Amino acid sequence: MIFASAVGLVLTLCMVAAYLWLIRRLFQVKAALPVLKLKDGLGRLKGTRTRLAVLGALFFLAWFGSQFSVKVWSPDMLMVFNYEEAARGQNPNVTRFNESGILAEPILEEVIQRGDLELTTEELAGLLTISTPLDAEKLDAEQESSLKISTEYWIHCSERAALYHTQPKTVLNLLADAYWEDFVRNYAENDSVLDLSFDELEGMEYLDAKDYLEMQAYKLKNYLPAYSSQSSSFRAADGGETFASLSKKIDNFVEIELERYGAFVLENGLSLDRNTYQARMQFANRLLDTERMKDMAAHDVRIEAIDMYNAYMTRFVLIPTYDEDREFYMSKTKVGVDYFADEAKEHLESATELLEEMEHNSYASAQVGAGRRASSARAQADRRIEELKTELEGLSDQCRELCAAYVREKRDGYIQVCFRTSSALKTAASALAMTVLFAAPVGGLYILKPFYQECINSRPPRGRGKKGRAAENRGEAAS
Repeated sequence: MIFASAVGLVLTLCMVAAYLWLIRRLFQVKAALPVLKLKDGLGRLKGTRTRLAVLGALFFLAWFGSQFSVKVWSPDMLMVFNYEEAARGQNPNVTRFNESGILAEPILEEVIQRGDLELTTEELAGLLTISTPLDAEKLDAEQESSLKISTEYWIHCSERAALYHTQPKTVLNLLADAYWEDFVRNYAENDSVLDLSFDELEGMEYLDAKDYLEMQAYKLKNYLPAYSSQSSSFRAADGGETFASLSKKIDNFVEIELERYGAFVLENGLSLDRNTYQARMQFANRLLDTERMKDMAAHDVRIEAIDMYNAYMTRFVLIPTYDEDREFYMSKTKVGVDYFADEAKEHLESATELLEEMEHNSYASAQVGAGRRASSARAQADRRIEELKTELEGLSDQCRELCAAYVREKRDGYIQVCFRTSSALKTAASALAMTVLFAAPVGGLYILKPFYQECINSRPPRGRGKKGRAAENRGEAAS
């Protein structure tokens, strides 16, 4: 293939040499052209048409064969980014996309390692070039509407790859695989949150195990809304689950299964260490009571501030306004007392929630203190924890399978890769254009050939210089 690519270079050099030769001949015979008839030269070209046609055909075949073989052996690779964020210049995880990452040094090192290539990263970088369809367009940076973000990239590997005992298409395939894996690992949606771990359950209190399993369940639930908002109707082909149905299953697990387990533990007052648990609940209630008093103090301060407002200052004003649907309504303006009222309500709700949590801790501490420590109840609670772990792992697997199916089907694996097929018709058209450019100077040389011969013949012989002409003059004088 190096020889085939060199053929095009040699033919181009031959064409350039022909044009230079033609220009030189024109300067040599330019004095004779006005005197001699150019039509005679064109008429003499009839005898050389066959020779010119054969030469042009050879040039066409050589150019077409070399260029077509090079394109087949070293095609361009098109890399298309299919996910929605690509049109905004972002990765799937909403970080900024950078096209230089395709040919980054770590990627090239991975390509060399996978293909066991005999070259360095600098040499491999010299073989690869990247471009976009937008490179040929003239974009006006001053107008935002004219700015475009490309989601397609052409990558070309030079045929010089043969010097390193490999093929360009092999290098491009290795590059596509290495970059896709790096892209998914670093920029795709991170589903590591679906990897549940239950190592911390060892030696954990029974009621704490309920809270821990609830936290793990909400890790799964909080991961699903992002996909559900993009395609709420997406359904896995095998199980028929949707993101909404899986979210509902997780809610049932928390609100039914875990609540039943918690009720069983409280009913039997189960605890691994009664004294330690009761002391911890007392300390937790002390901290919660401090936070509750802070919220109540903040609530009282705002209520007092509201009472200090003058009635005239708390009057509101109605302003004519249009809503999003262009419907007319009277909008009420807010004053300082309104903001104080909202903040007072928030602090009161927070204090109420803290009080409920304190009451729950007190009830749990009392139940543990009155517990009978029955071994059968503990064994039953241990079995129930294992069942809950298994059920939660099953939900995790379903979430992972559904999300993976969504990525495969809706996002086409993030990146699509294909190779540009060589068009024989386009290559033939290019070869024909180059043949015409080559035939022009060659035909011109054939036309100027007789004029050049006449100019040469009209010149005096090289041996007849000044001495020859002087001797000839003396001979004529003697006669």
